[in-house]
Amino acid sequence: MCRVSDELSAKLDVLLQNNPSVSTAAACLIKVNGKVLLIKHRLSNKLDFPGGGQGDNETLACTAHRETWEETGFNVEVSQYLTTTKSGLALFGCALEAGIDQLPDAFDAPPWAKVEVKRLVKVDPFSIDEKSMRFADELIPLRDGYTQFVINPN
Repeated sequence: MCRVSDELSAKLDVLLQNNPSVSTAAACLIKVNGKVLLIKHRLSNKLDFPGGGQGDNETLACTAHRETWEETGFNVEVSQYLTTTKSGLALFGCALEAGIDQLPDAFDAPPWAKVEVKRLVKVDPFSIDEKSMRFADELIPLRDGYTQFVINPN
């Protein structure tokens, strides 16, 4: 089941209608104690957002939720639209209350994700460069999204 905050649900249709894009993919930005959770892609050995392609009749917010679960095993709440990258990836701020802050900075992906995901890593978005990213042009949206996304203390 797709977990999208009530606040985002109310705003998202209007927001995306007023900002049309060619988005066919979506991802989550998950903040963890001054870092973000990214995947280390198995084939490229580079960092990427947990996310992927939009399914039939699926909203971009639900795509971000589903893809994040498939690649990390975490059931996030999609709570804030952040931006759409030049390549058409809709990036959402996603909240997670699963004790991830207690996990090390690098840990194994769930068994079902290991075809695509090598590891899950928590990184400071300002300590990496574009060469670390699977898609170099996503570093600026990563940093901008990190500074924009405010996790509600609820």
